[in-house]
Amino acid sequence: MFLALVVACGGSGGKVDQAVAIAKELRERPDEAEKILGAHQMTAEQWETLMYEIADDPAMAEQFEAGLQKK
Repeated sequence: MFLALVVACGGSGGKVDQAVAIAKELRERPDEAEKILGAHQMTAEQWETLMYEIADDPAMAEQFEAGLQKK
């Protein structure tokens, strides 16, 4: 069951892709952070937790940094 949930949610790659999309939006419109996070069904606390999760995993961190570099 857990594996099905991970696959359905995209695993860690899906988290990183979501984080990259949000980060790019936040860079473009920092004054609209609450609105941007809400559009992604995320609170500021959830965003912070996701950033720590990515930072704590070298592979996820590398994928995140690479995603930010893409246009």
